Amino acid sequence: MTGKKITSFLVFMLIAVLCFSSASSSDVQAAGTKSGVINLGAQLTNINVSTATFGTNSSGEPLMFSILQGLPARLIVTNLDTKELVDSQPLIGATTGWSIQQGETGVYYIGTTPNELLFKYEVNRKKLTKVGKATTKDSTVIWDMDYAANHKTLYGVSSYEAKVFKYVDGKGFYDYGTISKGKKDAKSVAYSPKNNSLFIGAGSPVELIAFDLKTRKTQSILPSQYRKEKEIQAISVADNLLFVKLNPSTKILCFDVNTKRFLGEFTASSFGVSAKSPVENVIYYGFNQSIYSYNLKTKERIEVVKGQVPGTIVSFSFIKDRNNDYKLVGKLGSNERYFTYDLKSKQFKHDMMQLPPQPIELYHIGTDRDGNVYSSGFLNGSMGIYLSSKNKTERKGPTGQVEGMAYLNNKVYLGVYPEAKIIEHNSLNDSNQNIFSLKQYGQDRPTAVLHLPNTNKLYIGTTPRSGIRGGALAILDVNTKKATVKNQFIADQSIVSLAYSGKQKLVYGGTSIFGKPNVDPAKTNAKLFTVPAGQANAKPTVLNLPFKNIRFYSALTVAKDGTVWGLADEILFAYNPAKGVVYNKAIVKDVSGHTPNGSLLIGKDGSIYGAVEGTMFKLNPKDNKLTYPRKEKNVKQLIQSPDGTLYFHDGVNLWKYSI
Repeated sequence: MTGKKITSFLVFMLIAVLCFSSASSSDVQAAGTKSGVINLGAQLTNINVSTATFGTNSSGEPLMFSILQGLPARLIVTNLDTKELVDSQPLIGATTGWSIQQGETGVYYIGTTPNELLFKYEVNRKKLTKVGKATTKDSTVIWDMDYAANHKTLYGVSSYEAKVFKYVDGKGFYDYGTISKGKKDAKSVAYSPKNNSLFIGAGSPVELIAFDLKTRKTQSILPSQYRKEKEIQAISVADNLLFVKLNPSTKILCFDVNTKRFLGEFTASSFGVSAKSPVENVIYYGFNQSIYSYNLKTKERIEVVKGQVPGTIVSFSFIKDRNNDYKLVGKLGSNERYFTYDLKSKQFKHDMMQLPPQPIELYHIGTDRDGNVYSSGFLNGSMGIYLSSKNKTERKGPTGQVEGMAYLNNKVYLGVYPEAKIIEHNSLNDSNQNIFSLKQYGQDRPTAVLHLPNTNKLYIGTTPRSGIRGGALAILDVNTKKATVKNQFIADQSIVSLAYSGKQKLVYGGTSIFGKPNVDPAKTNAKLFTVPAGQANAKPTVLNLPFKNIRFYSALTVAKDGTVWGLADEILFAYNPAKGVVYNKAIVKDVSGHTPNGSLLIGKDGSIYGAVEGTMFKLNPKDNKLTYPRKEKNVKQLIQSPDGTLYFHDGVNLWKYSI
């Protein structure tokens, strides 16, 4: 290792540590104080490699290209032999990337989320370019890409509208539209030069689609016995064969590229198969702890690495070493581990790459009776707890991505994605117990969790799994662990906000229109409803409000006099049960995306505090004077502790705001 590269790597690691880390149980230092606002710093850091690929530069240096989850996400390029840092580039506007695809020689394309941005990286120049957004405003993530070398075109697929697009350098993007009516996700794609077609995995329910690029005709080719799968995880083309990896089943399906005929299946746990070997007529795949070859002509499968692979293989590549011999290389799991398999010597190795920890995007925050603040990380679901009395943050293991949270009987109840789980966190012994799930009801996200005062019951509003229509309202007794579940409580809509009116003994609920695939916001309206508190079988009463084309009622809170304050998209409103809407005011011009991002609460000074699209606001209900306490548009979520202290996060850092 050269002294220059050692120095650069150590400096990078030192900067990362200084900027992002605060070790478990370490003191939190205020990063800035202004008018009662204190930056408590990044709550979570982690090394989560969402995807990786391998290649070489013009000097023949073997390289690993890793996409690290963070805010922003980051491209890290390292030398595969020496583990030296070669380059580090922030992916501004992205929190992670699910696909990295080699294009023309020396060029790599990166598909990201949550803004569906495409990046281009030129390895020999160490130059990163933000190419732009791939399709439409409402699409959020590029899931997969493939490159057609014969006409220098990149193809990709995205969500939430199951879009297919192409990108040609110098010409820009072209949107082919939604690949199959009624689908929300397009998660995998492969290009076949044999017949100038794309093969696309869409869902859910899952569907495999052949798309002729010349005629624009589509053909569904997945056999009926596989249509209950959650998704098609990966698709690859090798010669005249199409390989399709299902999820969650450990199966790869094989088809004839030209006739689309189904040829059979074999067992595999890797995320698809490799490209065709540069030295043999085989592809490779993984199952359990082994690697197998698959002969493209004879269909013979041979175990070439037996019981040595310490994880799931999530990507394959071929690279040349200094002796001009080829190696099969691949990424293992979501950490820094990778493997190499020498095609000549048959030697297998696995190792860990040294990668810098990144600040994890905060997804949801909540508080307990003692004013401690719980922060949940996006995707990886790590948990940080800011201990307000000690001014320090403790890092906990992953619980899953928290969507909603409530406090009851000295315990915190976490609504966790996926499978709409309710996890009971006991702070006394620092334990977690999974006490309930709405998976069997087709639900995925407990987007609203409310404790009904003076009871042992939680009201839980949910968003369904992709491809399922309609959320649910569940009433869970945390002592008996029994629940009443009403599916499709509001037809084809998700329940994303809940609040209790003690004066009326009613639970108010707000919905999102995104409770089914391919919703047209111009023709749909979210709803505000009530249900009598404590009556498990009561039906909802939908309130007649004057707002049109509302995407979601993202936040609700109820004043002591019974006035309901809410956010209908960008509109702050007050609803009087006797008079209807008595106040409304747009806080921002519009809201974005498919996920509600509003917060609302009543401060200890009686003012209404909230945030939407990053904008924090304050309203005095006595004279309806509206002010904006922060110029920065970085308030992602706003909460209040029992002592009246406000907390918010900006995506990475937790902030304390004293009234």
